[in-house]
Amino acid sequence: MRAASRPSALRRVEFPYMKDAQGRFAPIVYLQAWTGNRWLYLQAYVDSGAAWSIFHADVAQLLGIKLNRTRRHYMSLGNGSVLPIYLARIRVRFAREELTVPAGFSDALHVGFNLLGRGGFFDHFSMTFNDRARVLTVSRLSSKYPHSLRGHARAWRPLPVFLVRLVW
Repeated sequence: MRAASRPSALRRVEFPYMKDAQGRFAPIVYLQAWTGNRWLYLQAYVDSGAAWSIFHADVAQLLGIKLNRTRRHYMSLGNGSVLPIYLARIRVRFAREELTVPAGFSDALHVGFNLLGRGGFFDHFSMTFNDRARVLTVSRLSSKYPHSLRGHARAWRPLPVFLVRLVW
């Protein structure tokens, strides 16, 4: 992660792409999640096609979240299958900001990585994918942004998550 060298550097963070399990460069970022007594570093693949962030159920255990005390939902995937998830709100640090975001947890997530989706992140940040330069640029949105959901006691509900996995 590196700050951009422009006057707006305080609001922009660049994440160089990292190699995935197949050795391809991908928008994989580090974020921190609060466990109740310390920050836990996590990696997640930034997926603009995912409605919500989805983490493996083991992450919920590390964060002290009791999945049997959360609501179970079912999310449709791009291949037509259904993924059972447990929704919770987690406190995270991402791109030099601290915020609380909705997150899903599932032991049926078999893609090999956590997903950072739109819900809770894309309404606070603008994310620009530059595959040629292999850089994800993250900019904090202004609180005056007309579509910002901050400050609203909005009930959130799960939306379908579409996962696309390319096989070469």
